[in-house]
Amino acid sequence: MNEAINKFNQKELSGRDARLWKEWKELDSLCAKRKAAADNPRQPSISYIIRRKNVMGLPTEYEIWYRVKSIVGVKGNTIPREPVFGYLHKMSIVLPNNYPSADGNPIFTFRTDIWHPNIRYSGSFKGHVCLTIKEMGVLSSLKDLVLRVEQYLKYQLYHAQNTYPYPEDQNVAEWVREEGEPNGWVRFGQSMSDEGEAEKGNLREKPEERITKTSSKIIAKNI
Repeated sequence: MNEAINKFNQKELSGRDARLWKEWKELDSLCAKRKAAADNPRQPSISYIIRRKNVMGLPTEYEIWYRVKSIVGVKGNTIPREPVFGYLHKMSIVLPNNYPSADGNPIFTFRTDIWHPNIRYSGSFKGHVCLTIKEMGVLSSLKDLVLRVEQYLKYQLYHAQNTYPYPEDQNVAEWVREEGEPNGWVRFGQSMSDEGEAEKGNLREKPEERITKTSSKIIAKNI
């Protein structure tokens, strides 16, 4: 474990600070297990950088680095447009001042291009990630959400149907339905990660099951 984490006495922390410490410890443990191999930079891995801390020295903003094959765009203007793949993806996590209250959900935003129907590809909200509301409860851990986003990157999970609650990026969703799925281009990363075994029954969704998934922006209030 990171020595900086051990310097805190858990018993002396309470409320928000206790939660921030717990999240940091779990995320650090996950990244230690998923550390990249020096001799294989394309081996799937997850790592983090702390971008901001509070007055207690506990993280309130992270940058997550995913090293995994994912779609980052498409080629040309002629249909069908083939996917472009990338192997390094950077995402920020901002924990607002009222985190972890019900209306203090963390804000996940990709800083690199991601071509996924539940991640905004362009525009003023570029990079915003959508997750289902049930994953955004006050008991949800950052570690679990980070792993769920990894499943997005691998296209193990996505909602591309033009049904409620609707994709975050309609253009990408249309490509998935009309070009990606028919050509098998979204089935490149369907194998399960070790960290996702506990949720195995929920990850390998059939296309018709995705239609019923409910999702919402991470910054949206629970309803």
